[in-house]
Amino acid sequence: MNVEDLASFALRRVTAYEGLAIDSATWTDAHTYHQTAQRLHTRGLHGWGIVSGLDVTPVEPPSRAVILQPGMAIDREGNVIRVAQPVRLVIEESVTGTAHVVLRFVETPVDSGTVPPSRVDELYQLIVGEPAVGANDIEVARIAIDNATSAITRARDPLAPIAHEIDGRFRRHLRWPSADTLVVGQLVLADGSNAGVHRQGLVNMLNGLRASAPYVVQFLGDVRAEDIAASCNLLYLCAAGPVRLTAREGTQLLAFLRGGGILFAEPCVEMESSQKENGRFVASFQRLMADLKQELEPIGPGHPVFVARHVFGLPPAGTGGQAAILGKGNVILNPNDYGCCWQGGPTGKPLAREVIRGAVEFAENVGWHAANVASGT
Repeated sequence: MNVEDLASFALRRVTAYEGLAIDSATWTDAHTYHQTAQRLHTRGLHGWGIVSGLDVTPVEPPSRAVILQPGMAIDREGNVIRVAQPVRLVIEESVTGTAHVVLRFVETPVDSGTVPPSRVDELYQLIVGEPAVGANDIEVARIAIDNATSAITRARDPLAPIAHEIDGRFRRHLRWPSADTLVVGQLVLADGSNAGVHRQGLVNMLNGLRASAPYVVQFLGDVRAEDIAASCNLLYLCAAGPVRLTAREGTQLLAFLRGGGILFAEPCVEMESSQKENGRFVASFQRLMADLKQELEPIGPGHPVFVARHVFGLPPAGTGGQAAILGKGNVILNPNDYGCCWQGGPTGKPLAREVIRGAVEFAENVGWHAANVASGT
C-alpha cells in the first residue's frame, strides 16, 4: 500500500464522557471511525483486487449478453464488493471499441419509513462502457467490439483474444499487500514468425514467479511493438534468425525502453538450428540495438539480473551454451536460450533439473529487476 493512499483513511474516534449527548452526528462519527478502520485494515493488510470468482462467461447460446459469476473483490478504498448471485449483462448495440466490464462499490439508501432513510445497503454496480476504468473500479473483463451484431464468446486463446471474445488478461487478482504489478508481454514481430515461441516455457516461469514474488504478475500474452509503450513493464522477445523492425516499431520500442520498460531477448536455438541460421538472431539484435543507440556489452555480477533475488557469479547454462549475458540500460540479451529450459528442454532432449532451475532462477531475477525499476526501488 502506498503511503500516499493513507490520506483517504482519516481516523477520528469519539471519546465518551458522562453526560455526552448521543445525537445523529455523534452516532455517525462513531460508526464512521469503525468503518474507516476496517477499510484501512482490509486495504493495508490484504491489498486490493479480485478475491475469488467474478468470472465473466458467455450466455448459451451466445448472444450480446454475458454472465458475471458470483464472487468477491476488494477495491482500492478497502470496500468489500460481494456478488452473491450470477448477474446477466447485455452489451448494447451502441457500444463500440473496447468495452470495459467493471464492478463499482456503491451505498444505496434503504426505504425504512424515515426521512432521511436510516439504513444503507452496501451494494455494487456492474458497468460496461468505453471510458477508462475508474481508480476504485474492479475490472472483471474487456471485450473488443467491432460491430453491433456479433455474439460474445469465450476466448479460444485466453492469451490472445480477438474481437467479441471475453478478455480476462487485465483482471487483477488479490495476493498480499503490494503497490507493485509486474505486467509481462511477449513481443511479436511484424511478420508474426515468432508468435508463441517458448510460450509454454514462459508461462511455466511466470507461474513460478507468481508463487514467490511479493507483487502481482500479469501476463498479456502476445503484444505488438506499437502497443507496448503503455501496456507492460517487461517484454520477452524470442525468435530465430534475423530480427527486423519497421521504423515505427523501432520508435515505439525505444519509447518503451526510455519509459523504464525492460526488454529481455534471446534466440530459440532449436529453431535456428533447423533453419540453419545459428547465431543470426543475436548478431542482428545487436545491430538493431546499435541503431537505437543501445550498444550492448557483457554484464556480470554487478548487474541486478545477477543478484535481484538469486545470486549468480556466472550466467547459467542454457540450450545455447553458457555465453556472456549482454546488456545496456534496460535491454538484456541472453544468447543461451533459457526459454527452452523453462519448458524442460528441446523436443526429445529433456534437460537435467539443475539446468532448468538455473534458467528459471535467472529469469526470476529479470522479473524482480523489472518490478524494482517499475516501482522506482
